[in-house]
Amino acid sequence: MFALFFAIIMRGFQLGSYDKMKENAIESYSGYIQIHKKGYWDDKNIDNIFEFDQQKIKDLESDPRINNIIPRLESFALASSGEATKGVAVMGISPEKENTMTKIKTYLQQGEFVNSEDKSILVAEELANFLKIKVKDTLVLFSSGHHGATAAGLFTVKGILKLPTPEMNRSTVYLPITEAQSFFSTGNQFTALVFDIENLEEVVDVEKEISQNINLDEYEVMGWKVMNKELLQMIESDNAGGLIMIAILYMVIAFGIFGTVLMMTNERIKEFSMMISIGMKKWKLILVVIIELVFLNILGVIAGIIISLPVMIYFYYHPIRFTGEAVEAMKDFNFEPIMPMSMDSHIFVIQAIVIFAISLVSMYYPILKILKLNIVKGLRS
Repeated sequence: MFALFFAIIMRGFQLGSYDKMKENAIESYSGYIQIHKKGYWDDKNIDNIFEFDQQKIKDLESDPRINNIIPRLESFALASSGEATKGVAVMGISPEKENTMTKIKTYLQQGEFVNSEDKSILVAEELANFLKIKVKDTLVLFSSGHHGATAAGLFTVKGILKLPTPEMNRSTVYLPITEAQSFFSTGNQFTALVFDIENLEEVVDVEKEISQNINLDEYEVMGWKVMNKELLQMIESDNAGGLIMIAILYMVIAFGIFGTVLMMTNERIKEFSMMISIGMKKWKLILVVIIELVFLNILGVIAGIIISLPVMIYFYYHPIRFTGEAVEAMKDFNFEPIMPMSMDSHIFVIQAIVIFAISLVSMYYPILKILKLNIVKGLRS
């Protein structure tokens, strides 16, 4: 019971952290699928922009698997306020559509959210602190626009956002897409169309279908895994370490279970010898012992799941939030400083199967002990 409890809790925290990382990457920035002009993703140059047929966008949005298609215009600029200056990522967004996927409105800490007609700007919290600006202050942006045009503008800060991804929180500003297009002199063009998909498992099928309906000589279609390669590699590396740790835990569990079976068997040698001496066949005695141990294992697995559920449910709704130096350490690695819990059913099933398998292997000892049992020595024990 306790073996299963610790295995489930440990794996739940680990997978919960991975899910949170993926969620932050997908829903706060990359989306599930993106369409770019071919070659844009490699250098993200403002000259690699495109104008997409609005009717085709509507046709794609009619697919029930696609919640929304969000236009974006992204580039970089130098942001300045007073004597403070910093390079920032400028994201031109459609405020209403962007909010359906990234829930950006919920990150608003001060001020108001922008609308499509605004000429104001939203600034990430840590960036605002660095530049020492507040709501209603003026932010200066200077950059290079489409085909080398000078891009310079003064924007009133309408709101300050606390973004979930530390890197974005340090260096991101948001403009309504029409204002961003005017700032960068791009006309009615985008750097990306971002797809919000209903179900993560449907991404591959939707990506294939989109690829069949657009000109791949001109555009590129990218799924979230391609856009977040570094994150996935980091997760795979960390997961390998996690599997080693849980393997060590399983070894400790295996010795604990085997020790229990060993004690239960040796304490009953006289009982086994007596039953065999009065005529019970060894194979029947082995069957009785196996049934006993299987029954105990089933009770242990069920009890382990039952006692782990309240803990998992609590941490699922109240994830651990790090404080102090741990916050800065996690921000340096671009992780949100929380440890959530995963409630994936596979966690319960896989851990239960592994623990049950270890228990079944431990049953070989009583089986061999009964087969080699010396009845005379056993009765005298």
